[in-house]
Amino acid sequence: MSKSALFTLRDHLKNGDKFTLLDENNTTTEDISTADKVLLGSDAENNKATLSLNDETEFLIEKNPVILKVILHCWMHKDSSAADYLADCQKLHLTNISFLQRNDLMNWLTGQSETSQYISTSKDQDTKPSDEKNNAISSVAAINNTTTSTSANTTTQTTTSADQKSGLSELEIIQNEDPVLFKTLEHERVLMDHNSSLRGSKPIDFSYLIKDVELKLVQSLKGSSSSKSGKSKGHVSKSNGPSKSVLRKDPIILIPSATSSILTLANIKEFLEHSKYVNPRDITITSDNDLITVEKKFTKISRPIRFLIVNNTRMFTKPEYWDRVVAVFTTGHAWQFANYQWNTPQNLFQHCNGYYFHFNGDEVPQHVQQWNVQKIGLDKHQRFKDVEVVRFFWSNLEKSLVERGYH
Repeated sequence: MSKSALFTLRDHLKNGDKFTLLDENNTTTEDISTADKVLLGSDAENNKATLSLNDETEFLIEKNPVILKVILHCWMHKDSSAADYLADCQKLHLTNISFLQRNDLMNWLTGQSETSQYISTSKDQDTKPSDEKNNAISSVAAINNTTTSTSANTTTQTTTSADQKSGLSELEIIQNEDPVLFKTLEHERVLMDHNSSLRGSKPIDFSYLIKDVELKLVQSLKGSSSSKSGKSKGHVSKSNGPSKSVLRKDPIILIPSATSSILTLANIKEFLEHSKYVNPRDITITSDNDLITVEKKFTKISRPIRFLIVNNTRMFTKPEYWDRVVAVFTTGHAWQFANYQWNTPQNLFQHCNGYYFHFNGDEVPQHVQQWNVQKIGLDKHQRFKDVEVVRFFWSNLEKSLVERGYH
């Protein structure tokens, strides 16, 4: 039976064969995102093979097979850090293989391991017999040997026991002939790996925790590596936490520029400084300034903090401006982040506090409920409740400022 594309790829990679990426016109390319096929081996080799990168493989992520392109892309990053690999996956819009699965796959592709727990056994049974089948054969042989050696003691006992054992199970036979072995087998436990060791009354899938760790831990590592490279090149780093020089500068709050937003540059100062909400349609705009300052004294920070509030990023001429962004107000539309350094909600709200202000009674969109943002409701008519809303916002932001190093 012919081998699958995944096992064919493994045979070549394990042998150190070269490979060439080809696009749909069979033209050599260096970009795997545009590649359609892979040519394994060179002209000097006799075992050349051409595989389609869009074929599904036996390697499973959350029980779903991944295509060969994802496997080869992971191999091309075998010497890269987890942060660099994740960043390239996001750039090329390719499926990201988690850290544990990636290590398991690399060991299997290089030949260090002959099996992988993430590869479906239904498609590779023809390549190698399963360990369970081998163990079962060995167990049956051992039991047969035990039974044979025991029954061979006397001719009379062999004849009698054969008639009695014909209707007994293997465990019952062992119990009758070797009580010590039977007692040992009663306390036997099946060995489990780290994935199956978390047991309970119901099967629980903990795979979502891997993605959470990647978003929080790997992004932090990515920020650290960016910080080191930034210092070596002599420019401001894009680390996860602001530097001391940035902390001394005024933090920035980004708000929407859409006129449909309930908080705009027209009413934000009155709202945050005086805890009073005024409908922006009731305010006559006398200036087209894109920046407003708001000052706030916190209980856990020794000095008053002056915030710069802007509704666009046109003035962000240096990378350090993004390190100073501490909060982002959103209307729930993803296009708001198109010109941001982190232009997806998933990345943006891992770096900055997100806030979704809305009127009580209005339905919060389903996609906003999945974002990592604080949803804050305003009363449409009772303005005395604005004080509690603003107090909650400042208290929430203060915790973030202390974590960032403001004191």
